[in-house]
Amino acid sequence: MIQTNLVTWESFEEEYRNTGGFLFEDSLSIPGYTICDWYFELHEEVQIFYSKKENLSESITNNLSKLDEFRKEGYFPCGALFFELGYFFIEGLDLDSSGLEEGTPLLHYTIYKQKKRIQYPNPNHTQRDQSAKQNIDILWTKDTYKAKWEKTKDALLLGESYELNLCFPISLSVEGDLFSYYQSLKSKQKTKYSAFYPFKDKRILSFSPELFFEVKGENIQTEPMKGTILRGTTSKQDEENKNTLLSSAKERAENVMITDLYRNDLGRIAKQGTVQVTDLFLIKGLETVWQMVSKVEAKLKDPFQWFPILKALFPSGSVIGAPKRRSFELLREFEGYNRGLYTGALFVSEMLDGLPWIRSSVTIRTIDFRNEKNIWIGNYGVGSGITVLSDAEAEYEECLAKLKFISNPNLPPFEILETMRFGHGKYFLKDLHLERMEETAIRMGFPFSKEKAEASLNLDHNPSLNEDVFRIRFLLNERGEFRLESFPFTKPKIRQRIRLGIASWPVDSNDLFLYHKTTNRSFYLKMLEECKAKSIDDCVLFDRDGRILETNIRNLFLKKGKFWFTPTLETGGLPGVFREALLRKGWVKETELFQSDLIDADEILVGNSLRGFERVELIL
Repeated sequence: MIQTNLVTWESFEEEYRNTGGFLFEDSLSIPGYTICDWYFELHEEVQIFYSKKENLSESITNNLSKLDEFRKEGYFPCGALFFELGYFFIEGLDLDSSGLEEGTPLLHYTIYKQKKRIQYPNPNHTQRDQSAKQNIDILWTKDTYKAKWEKTKDALLLGESYELNLCFPISLSVEGDLFSYYQSLKSKQKTKYSAFYPFKDKRILSFSPELFFEVKGENIQTEPMKGTILRGTTSKQDEENKNTLLSSAKERAENVMITDLYRNDLGRIAKQGTVQVTDLFLIKGLETVWQMVSKVEAKLKDPFQWFPILKALFPSGSVIGAPKRRSFELLREFEGYNRGLYTGALFVSEMLDGLPWIRSSVTIRTIDFRNEKNIWIGNYGVGSGITVLSDAEAEYEECLAKLKFISNPNLPPFEILETMRFGHGKYFLKDLHLERMEETAIRMGFPFSKEKAEASLNLDHNPSLNEDVFRIRFLLNERGEFRLESFPFTKPKIRQRIRLGIASWPVDSNDLFLYHKTTNRSFYLKMLEECKAKSIDDCVLFDRDGRILETNIRNLFLKKGKFWFTPTLETGGLPGVFREALLRKGWVKETELFQSDLIDADEILVGNSLRGFERVELIL
């Protein structure tokens, strides 16, 4: 039985900074919160490095046995397995002929005396120290990558491997507090296997979305991850990207190969007939990418021990390829560097209700920092699976996509927003508003319940609202909580024409918030201030290629001949629900429109679900 205590962020931060220890965290399962397994009070710390003078085989085996013994005695062994330890565990390879340099790290573990599980609210931007400065250096150019990719492809065509996970290094330097930096990155990459692991003059920050294995008693579960594509900006593009990944022959072939490799590996340590694939081709959404995941489970034929488990599984086939031994050898040759902790593993272990409970993540999206003159220098890696169906350009872009959660700025705090008109006991276009809110929630990773939304919009308890017309602000936060604000709304009897100008500069089409209605409207507010300075009511936004999009608070409609048109908004702009209703009825058509179309239009209207159509006076 696992007991979880709820604490405030402030109390947790203060206590952790005083106590330290290993944090193994799930910031995905409960929106807005982190479930933290906190291991602390150091008993023993051990590091094993490559050395020609030492009997490493005996040392590694004995230390793995110590991990089992400490766990049975009630301690909490936690640690890190470095990729180069594969020379010890992969059948047919050995450390003596590895060619590793003296001092190459192989294994690091810490024995803790205590552990507690807590849940704390994720800190907002005002609670996190934002002063850390980072610098990112991509160590392979695209040309370097392509040259190594060609060698990789040649090996695949010769049949030396079915798939190879080609990786390259990235260097990071950070000035500032690494614990705050960790919390900042965690807000951009919410996963079930985040970790903050401090020891001596080093720090490991991990944001891995991939479970290596989990053991509970005799049950073992693995979740190989293979297949990645960027999230889209619009809800439509995001769904298209998800479906592209799901239907990709190349990505599915990779996933099947690695899933089969895991089945074979588990078969070496499992009871006969218990290995089964419980899920295949699951698509999971992170903030910046979609990932393809499968699940393989089994029952262990013997009680858990570290040595046989790692002998069968380490390193994860998802970060090497198949077959494992030859793929490992080829990658060491082609890559030409030590991966270090990248694509190794982190683990925590304990006894729970008298049974072993061990969890290990594959160390992707992981930074291994060392301190040099008060600057933290970090090693990070990115990679992707190469098959005969691969394209060099696409693979390089996939690798860079896995860097985005570090390079992208932190999103400002925001809520998802719908502005609705309520009158005579009804919401205008309510279903379309809820549909759009749900699409935005999916893209932003917010939980959404239509039943809770409907209940929150029920105004039967306030009959006074049924007598007049109101502007309703309906908001959803990251924890899935709805709230409603109401304001009287009166349309003028004589409508003035909207004085409409042209924006002074193009929009940034990469700005996610241009495509989704949220409380983060800083760009629109800035543009409206400029409109006010020009004595106009609103302005037409446009992209870098001159395509017109929308105005700051309205969608745009142009009549040319007998037909009405509206901009496509594929490069920026909020698809209003009023616009969507007109499109579904076939009253308007989407098309690319430019400023010249605006000038030549027979008629111009703007509109939204609150105000309906409004006529325009174009000010050029």
